[in-house]
Amino acid sequence: MTDYEDLRAQTLGSNHEEEAVTVNTRALIDKVLARYSSENTTLRELIQNAADANANSVEIHFQTVSTGANELHTYYENADLENLQKKKVRRLLVKNDGQNFREEDWQRLKRIAEGNPDETKIGAFGVGFYSVFADTDEPFISSGDQTMAFYWKGNSLFTRRGKMEKADPFTTFLLDYREPGDLPDLKVLCQFFATSLTFVKLNKISLFVDDLKLLELNKKASPPMPMDIPSSVHPVTHDKLMKVAEVSTSRVQLDAKYMNVTHYKPASETAGSFMKSFFKVISSQPTKSKGITLENIGEYTSATIFLRIVTATVATSVAPKFAAELERATKKPPPAKTMLSCLTMSKDEQDASEHESEIFENVIPSKGGRIFIGFPTHQTTAFNGHISAHSVIPTVERENIDLNARVIKTWNIEMLRVAGIIARITYIDEMSVLERRSRGLEAAGLENVYGDAIHIMKQFTFVDSTPQVAVGYYITEAFWTCTKRTSIELLSTKGVLPSTKVRLASDIDFLDRLPLLPEALVKGASGFVSYLKNGGYLTDITITDIQQELAENPLTGDKITKFLRWLSLQGKQGLIDELQMQLLLSGAVAMVSPSGDEKDAVPTQLHTIRHYINVNKLAPDLPIPSSCMPFSITKSLTRTEMEHLRWEELPIGAWLAYVATANNRLPVEKNLEKSPQFAATVLQHLSKNWETISQAEKITAANLLKTRTCIPTKQGMKTPPESYFPTVKLFEDLPVIHNVNSVKEKVLTALGVRKTIELRLVFERLMTAEGAKWSHVDLVKYLTSVQEDIPSEDIRKLQHAAICRAEPGEGTPLRKVSELYIPGREHRLLELPVLQWPGEWRMESREARFLIKLGLRMFPTEEVLVPLFVNKNATLRERAFQYFITHFHENKYNSNLIQGNPQTRLPLQGNAGRVARPYDIYSNPDAAILGFHILRSDLVEHAAKFGVQPDPPLKECAERLCTVPPSDRRHATAVFEYFSSRITNLSQHLRNELGRSAIVPIPTASGKAKHVPPQSCYIGPSDHRYAAIFDFVSFSPAANAFLLSCGSKPEPTTSEIAYRLAKEPSKLYGIFQSEQKYLGVLRTIADEWQTIKKDKELVKALFNSPCLGAYRTIEPDEKSLMDGNIDKETAMREFVLAKGGEIFILDDIMNYNIFKSKVLIAPEEDALEGMYKKLGATMLTSNIQQSWSLGPAIETTDPTPLRKTIIERTRLFLHNINEEVKVDASWLEKNLDVQYVRQIKHHMELTIGGVKRAKNSQDKSAAVVANTKSHMKVSLVVTPKFASYDLATALVQVVLYKPKPHSSLLLDSLLSTDLMTLKARGYNVDRILRQKQAEAQLMEEARLKKLEEQQKAIEAQEKAYQDRLRAQQVQNNAPPPAPSTPTKDKAVMPGAFNDTPPDTNSRTPNPQSQKAASSFFSRISKYLTDDTNTTKDSRPSPQSPGHNAISSIGGGPLPPPPPNPSIPEAPTEPHRLTANLHRAISSTRPHSSTSVFTQPQTFDVKESHAFCDSRPGQDIVFVADTPPGLQLYMSRSLSPEERTKFLSTNMRAVSVFAVLLSRFADGVFGMQRKSLHVYYDTQGGTIAFNLAGSVFCNVRFFMSLHAPQLFSSSTKTKPSAPSSTPGAPLSPPSVLRRKIPPTTLQTALIERPHKEIEKAWKEAVKYWYVTLCHELAHNLVDQHGSEHSFYTESMVTEFWDKAQELMGGWTGLVKADVEKEVE
Repeated sequence: MTDYEDLRAQTLGSNHEEEAVTVNTRALIDKVLARYSSENTTLRELIQNAADANANSVEIHFQTVSTGANELHTYYENADLENLQKKKVRRLLVKNDGQNFREEDWQRLKRIAEGNPDETKIGAFGVGFYSVFADTDEPFISSGDQTMAFYWKGNSLFTRRGKMEKADPFTTFLLDYREPGDLPDLKVLCQFFATSLTFVKLNKISLFVDDLKLLELNKKASPPMPMDIPSSVHPVTHDKLMKVAEVSTSRVQLDAKYMNVTHYKPASETAGSFMKSFFKVISSQPTKSKGITLENIGEYTSATIFLRIVTATVATSVAPKFAAELERATKKPPPAKTMLSCLTMSKDEQDASEHESEIFENVIPSKGGRIFIGFPTHQTTAFNGHISAHSVIPTVERENIDLNARVIKTWNIEMLRVAGIIARITYIDEMSVLERRSRGLEAAGLENVYGDAIHIMKQFTFVDSTPQVAVGYYITEAFWTCTKRTSIELLSTKGVLPSTKVRLASDIDFLDRLPLLPEALVKGASGFVSYLKNGGYLTDITITDIQQELAENPLTGDKITKFLRWLSLQGKQGLIDELQMQLLLSGAVAMVSPSGDEKDAVPTQLHTIRHYINVNKLAPDLPIPSSCMPFSITKSLTRTEMEHLRWEELPIGAWLAYVATANNRLPVEKNLEKSPQFAATVLQHLSKNWETISQAEKITAANLLKTRTCIPTKQGMKTPPESYFPTVKLFEDLPVIHNVNSVKEKVLTALGVRKTIELRLVFERLMTAEGAKWSHVDLVKYLTSVQEDIPSEDIRKLQHAAICRAEPGEGTPLRKVSELYIPGREHRLLELPVLQWPGEWRMESREARFLIKLGLRMFPTEEVLVPLFVNKNATLRERAFQYFITHFHENKYNSNLIQGNPQTRLPLQGNAGRVARPYDIYSNPDAAILGFHILRSDLVEHAAKFGVQPDPPLKECAERLCTVPPSDRRHATAVFEYFSSRITNLSQHLRNELGRSAIVPIPTASGKAKHVPPQSCYIGPSDHRYAAIFDFVSFSPAANAFLLSCGSKPEPTTSEIAYRLAKEPSKLYGIFQSEQKYLGVLRTIADEWQTIKKDKELVKALFNSPCLGAYRTIEPDEKSLMDGNIDKETAMREFVLAKGGEIFILDDIMNYNIFKSKVLIAPEEDALEGMYKKLGATMLTSNIQQSWSLGPAIETTDPTPLRKTIIERTRLFLHNINEEVKVDASWLEKNLDVQYVRQIKHHMELTIGGVKRAKNSQDKSAAVVANTKSHMKVSLVVTPKFASYDLATALVQVVLYKPKPHSSLLLDSLLSTDLMTLKARGYNVDRILRQKQAEAQLMEEARLKKLEEQQKAIEAQEKAYQDRLRAQQVQNNAPPPAPSTPTKDKAVMPGAFNDTPPDTNSRTPNPQSQKAASSFFSRISKYLTDDTNTTKDSRPSPQSPGHNAISSIGGGPLPPPPPNPSIPEAPTEPHRLTANLHRAISSTRPHSSTSVFTQPQTFDVKESHAFCDSRPGQDIVFVADTPPGLQLYMSRSLSPEERTKFLSTNMRAVSVFAVLLSRFADGVFGMQRKSLHVYYDTQGGTIAFNLAGSVFCNVRFFMSLHAPQLFSSSTKTKPSAPSSTPGAPLSPPSVLRRKIPPTTLQTALIERPHKEIEKAWKEAVKYWYVTLCHELAHNLVDQHGSEHSFYTESMVTEFWDKAQELMGGWTGLVKADVEKEVE
């Protein structure tokens, strides 16, 4: 596959001649005009030009081809007017009365694609005017007193300006058509002008054909009235680039007066055959416009329309970057404010307008709006309104909006959003007008404004825009989203309201006050309504609407049924849920009448209705509760409908409860307790439904009626328990039920009607009366026989009545049945009251079951047995204990009742007769060791039955232990073992309390034990290593386990050791008797530092305590050293204890070796050093004040290679070291400065506690010092012969936090070893080698880029040179050649002129040059720059510039002007020589290259042939001595006056040149000054020459090439180069022209910045240095050749160092030589 990249490179590197791209202006304009595809483009551009010039009116004249002078008047005859459309147009004339063209307007006409920079104007592309070339080749413009004509020469377009004697108030564009053309369609043209006038800032447009006025359009606008921006509208666009600041509205009237001929359509010619006539008949197209005939085509028709324009002032806010990109794209900055207008037509305006007039067909927006950018575009707005926005950026042809370019797209979208906002504001304003008109109107009156509402809604019905749908989308989006609430104003049946309050009509017929959208609007503006529905702006009637309406207006009449039926249907169909139904009912109020009479209607809240009447169960006329809907309403509803309303059938129980409790609210005839008839009716309905109700309902009904007098009896109304069935006849006066028919017996029984005699009567009449015959046994037997009929109330009475006797029987008082026990032996042994019952007691008998039902006791309870437990009779007590134990489970006794009874007492173990309460006794005998009571042993197994706990509470045990701690080891072991047995139940809180209590006995020397808390002692043997400073104990394993749970530890914690260490460091050190043991403790603390540091008190104690171990170096005294008993290097290290603040951390071994006898050093362990630092220790280096004495800087040595090596090896060093890094190599690369100095002196001063203790000074070869330019950077200074170890030592201080000695050694090795050796040793240096290769590639790319920049600079200089040559031609009045093409016959007009002559012919530069000269400059080019700009790589590149680039500028260089002896000849431009030298370098190639060498084309350098020609020496004459003593010669061709003038004008330049040459003589070559001479001539290319050992240098070259750069101000004045003609005498320097006292040349020179002067001085020194070397070589060899070149190059090399010193000696020159010699 072809490698196109390589092919491209080969092509660019080929030797073929390069060619510049040319532009065919005619073709370019044709291509541009191809984009302007719309009609009337030229007229549009010219009208827009008039508007931009603030014109009031525009006249358009079409001039037709005339055959005679008097032909025009015949146009007024109708016969000729009919053929007007057939006329051929030869000329278009457009005039406006706007502002005359300014100079910049004239200039802009000549430039394509520059555009109007005014951001308030529409033009952006600068190609609009060129649309005239679609019709004409040579447009002509006049404005004011200026004219301009365009004409072609070949494919190049030229212009020429003229001036009229009298100014014309009009600006006129004259366009002569290439060929006569058809007159535009007059109707379409009139419509175009009508549309154009709409938004363009013009008031009048007139159309003429010859002198016949066909159209006059006038625009009248009312003054703009400010509009308030509605508070609901958010005026800021989506991306916040634009904001609608102000809005105003104005009414516009457009009047058109047009001749009918413009709208006339001639009739088709009469067909000559039947077929033609036939087709004419069946044709449906009219042959003439309506109302316009041949007879009236010469008449005028008037039409008027009325419009409304809403204009917004839009404030823009764009970021600078966005503004810059937009300006780059449009050639104008974005406006800070812009305008946007929206044109609409209200219905009133439409009705008042002649909207059917064809001339305004495109103005009226009823069929769709357009986007206007001055003129209408093809783009529609998506609604029936026009939008005008001149700040919208169109495409080049101005027919569409640009939505492609990124920045322009963003701008245009925001403008479209502004359009949407303005459309919404317009809509709101229109609706507010409609609201005022509809205010107070009823439904019938509102119908009169339906048409206006439909018009507004249709006007703002959005559809897809064309051709770009996105345009309409953004307008639509902004229209609907610019408001702060989701609503829009609509006309409803209640007036204009927000759409949130308006609903669509539906089949709901029970709401008449809800605002609805009229059906006429739904049908008339269906599109708008459809969007409202889809967008959620308009909804159907909602549940909330109905709820709100019902809450405000009660339902009446049939609306109640309609609502209920609708609600039921909604629930049935699942359209509403339960919650929604309840919400509707909760807000609904109905006027309900139980009788059906509306007069009796009362408001009823429908949510309270829960029931309806079932007439099959309850009669309709019965009283019903308020929660039940009357039958008069429910009779129209089906059962299913009521069930869907969640209504239930009224329960009998609910109805009964209502009639039973509502007596006070019901009339007497409906009173249950007062009306026997109503009571009987209620009982009948209850009996009728008794079988259908549940048992619970039956009980409820019975309980409800039992207490009410609802039973009719012979004795009146009685309660059911007071009433008797008719079958009860024991007494005659009983209240027996009466007149209660059709009531079931079971119902009456359930209500409590009695079938038995009341007990009170029985007691009164049968037992307590005198002569009573019944015993308690008889009574029991009677009651047992009728127990099924005894009411429950009587049963309760029997339970509390004293009706039975206890044993032995007769004579004992009557007692309650519940006070007696069943007959039995055990009960009698316990001496309990037993029922007296004759015969055998049988538990299964009916009497026994009945008595037990009445409460006869089966066994004694706990309350009965407890007194027996404490009875004085011991036998009875033991019986009670045994009975309780034996029957505990059978009788389900509760031990808590025994324990909780305050009378309960239980016997204790070991002491007969002692008793105690159950909660004071325990069953575990081990608890006795703490002094607790123990239950008697025979009862221990039953302890739980009596409520006795096994063990006492632990808290109480702990209190006793703390109160009386054990006194010896044996006692303590027993107590602790008891606690250990209960350790699982010991809470953490109690353990902590015991742990802090002194309960552990510790033997002492005195024999008396001391007590310590468990938390303060440790479990272990007495010989533990910490036993001397901590308390260690050991009991049994169980006891030890208890102590461990209370806080004892196997050994002390690190914090505890640290506390003891801080408190008694010397004592601990004395106990350890070992440095290593003490350090071991410190290591333990350091390892746990993260935990210890949380204890602030401990840290503070350690900080202030001398508890840290350190080393002090003790050096031998002077006497020992003098005696020779010990070496100086021999020293002792002493281990001492000190505070952290007194100890230093060793971070620099070299500094330590200097001051080691003065400091205490921390052990060199990372963990210990970290802890020491936290406790106040500081780095040794931080206490040493360091300073550096640096020798002078060495500027000649480049530190860049060293810096590069340092960064390279440091990166390798950091990769291979395992230490904490402070900064990485990337940081060094950004912040490291390297400098060479002569000497480095390092001064150090040790300060301890603010007191200076010692000083030291040393010589260094490398050091890191403070950077004077930036505190963020690091400066590394080195001596020329630096030691790599010193360099490494300095660097590790920068990159590592705490460098070790081996760190410097490693870096030293890396710095002093080459990469390949490091690679052999296993270091990964491949990346560095690759980086070097990449850097070499980057250097090559930079070189190529530099060559390209040099080439561009040379091209620019060549262009400037060509411009000067052309200016010289004009100055010398060179006659222009005749025009190349004949001109066309044109009408003579004011300001007309002849064609501009073409350019003179050009030529390419001569590629021939002398090989010797070229070789000379090639070989010494490396000396033409200083060492900082030396080109290191001159290899050729495929992308090197071509050899003939200069020839492509301006069509090639112009030939020099003809020789003129009076004008000095300019030397070859420096850039041409530079270009030749660079081409020589770029043409080199590898020897292995396959390409053929071609000598590059070069500029013709005339000096290359004779730059040292000695022939001028025969034509010069001595003139004067210069101040430095060099003689000045001048050409004989100059007259004395010219010589004097030259000296007076250029003396200072001559003097400086002489000073420069004298410096070469004195300081560089060491030769006599007088052997160098200055001369001046006006012609020739000789720079210098050697005449028999005397060297002459041409000051003319110095004046042209170097003096302007040395003398001219950098910004205030232009350089004093030769004035207008190349080579002219140098004009006085700017300082002299401003009359500054010329006391010294320094005054003139110091105006320029020092750097610019220095650069110019260096260029002059290099130039004349090489020149002098060349001339001096002629002292050895006369002729040019290889020998002469050899000596020249040798001389350049020999004296180069001194020449460099001269280059840098500009300041000295100014101060020393210039002031001294020039004055």
